[in-house]
Amino acid sequence: MAPTANTGKSRKLALADSDSESEAYQKKLEEAGAARSRLRKAQEDRDKRREALALAYQRSLSGIYSRVEKSIAKYRDLHSAMHIRRLKRLKKAVDTRDQKLEAISEKLVDLQQLMTNHGSHLHALYGDRCAKIAKLAEDGSKERGGGGGGTEQAAGVV
Repeated sequence: MAPTANTGKSRKLALADSDSESEAYQKKLEEAGAARSRLRKAQEDRDKRREALALAYQRSLSGIYSRVEKSIAKYRDLHSAMHIRRLKRLKKAVDTRDQKLEAISEKLVDLQQLMTNHGSHLHALYGDRCAKIAKLAEDGSKERGGGGGGTEQAAGVV
């Protein structure tokens, strides 16, 4: 194909087309760069928010852990206090029982001593009469064997 007679006009159009294409291309490059910078900024903001959320989550989690630990410590303290109170009550009951048992044992010792004293007094009073009573008992049984009313006769009530 041969060039047309008006080649200058077509060159101007071609240059104008290439200028508009290059301007459009430059605009697209600028828009793409702006989009990349917006995307980068959005990613940075997202990362900052994620870090802030992670930090807040860790803080709340540590707060929850500390409250749970405090609650467990309070429960253990309360349980220990209740156990100590029960042990003190049992110790008091055992001490009271021991005091009562000591009082009873002291009374028994006193009564045994009193009975021993009474026994020795009775033995002193009736020691020589014991043989006489044994002899009277033998005589009474011999008399009872014969008549059946030996006790009344021995008493003198015939």
